Amino acid sequence: MNRSVVVCVRTVAIIGAALPCTAYADLLDLIPQLQGPIEIAAARANQAVYDQLTTPLSGQQTGRCDPLLRVDPGEGSCSGEVFRVFDRVRHLVHTANQLTGEGPTTFSLNVDRARLGRALRWTAAEELAAQGSSATRFAGSQLNSLASRLSALRFGARGFKVVQALSEPDDRFAATERVHGGGASADDIGLASRWGGFIDGSVGYGRQDDTTNLAVPGSEDAFDYDGVDVTGGVDYRFGARTVVGAIFGYTKRSIDFDAAVSVVDASIDANGESALVYALWESNSLHVSASLGMQLLDHDLRRRIAYPSFNPLVAPIDETALSSTDSRSLLASFNVGYQWRRGGFSLEPYLRGEFQSIDIDSFSERDANGFDFTYGDQTIESFDAAAGVRAQVVFTPAFGIAIPFVRAEIHHDLADERRTIDAVYSGIVGTAGEQGAQNFAVATDDADDEFYIGAIGFSLVFKHGIQAFLQYQQTFELERIQDRTIAGGVRFEF
Repeated sequence: MNRSVVVCVRTVAIIGAALPCTAYADLLDLIPQLQGPIEIAAARANQAVYDQLTTPLSGQQTGRCDPLLRVDPGEGSCSGEVFRVFDRVRHLVHTANQLTGEGPTTFSLNVDRARLGRALRWTAAEELAAQGSSATRFAGSQLNSLASRLSALRFGARGFKVVQALSEPDDRFAATERVHGGGASADDIGLASRWGGFIDGSVGYGRQDDTTNLAVPGSEDAFDYDGVDVTGGVDYRFGARTVVGAIFGYTKRSIDFDAAVSVVDASIDANGESALVYALWESNSLHVSASLGMQLLDHDLRRRIAYPSFNPLVAPIDETALSSTDSRSLLASFNVGYQWRRGGFSLEPYLRGEFQSIDIDSFSERDANGFDFTYGDQTIESFDAAAGVRAQVVFTPAFGIAIPFVRAEIHHDLADERRTIDAVYSGIVGTAGEQGAQNFAVATDDADDEFYIGAIGFSLVFKHGIQAFLQYQQTFELERIQDRTIAGGVRFEF
């Protein structure tokens, strides 16, 4: 065990002399009594910071910071932000000393082991593990909007595939006339307008359960999340089989941590834009599509640190750290499917792959008076492979076409793995050992390798090519997450 040596003076009554002595200060002695990996990781990191700041440097008798230093000296190597960090971790170490009966206790919080564990949790900043959720969910939303648009192109946005699903070849003129108002020739079915446009909106919401008390590495706090996405686009049909287009999206998302379940009070808000280009090729039954794009997000974070003190020399802690950073994402998708039709009913099995590569910039917190952290870059990569099937029935009421549908998918993530976010107290960035043991390792949970998605909805195609749709989607068999999305939109021809 790595202990820091504190030089002190103790009067020995028997010989009436003042002799140097050593006392040990070590949060690690309490690890068997701490709850879960977050408290243990915070104990190791805070103890390492204390060791760094109190262990004598080479050729010196004392460390940079005296364990009994009462106020910021205003100058020297243990002043300003360094002293603020030292004072914060000293509270925790002195509390451990009091509980174990070793080392100085002047600045102990005078709390029991359970409250010390909670104080350690407040310093851990594990909330940042959730930051990638905003980026990955926005990316997923945009790819879902794209998939919906591609389905619309094949099932009614131009009337081309809907006519095939409705009728035998001899009846196509009548079906097309019903949707578009007549006037098409055999060569112009569904192509009277080559340009199309659409506007989609979706509201997503869900919850992640707390895992911070599980005795496994990679734990995250409980939080609720929601988001609103707006997506618009245009496309152009080259002949009867090929469509190319582009979509543009805007999102506003929020993550709110549940203080009633986890030892945390924080929020993460994000907003940003995306753009993708796509292409679709289809025959009478087979279709293939692909897309490539990117998204940019701004993230604003608020993290509160609050725990009590029953020592009149130590004020209770209640600070709030604020920060902002950016993320960039590369998105790509590929889809291939085959459609069987019988009258107005069609069944379409398909395979889809979606790739995301997300980079989140390093950043530093502010305004937390010693509790500010500096975080390293983050990279999140995932490759989601899915197999699905969509079933739908085409009806032809007087106003146009109605297409109710259901969809089911099984997903397997081939790349997303547990990652570790590096964090260090900002006040000691640039000091000796900055990248050493005093770093906090903020671990994420392991990603769910396999999960399922179910969706139900309908599309309405009115005369002159205007189309509306509504869809409800839910994710199943995620170990810790409940995820739901309601999407709707309007599509039209130019």
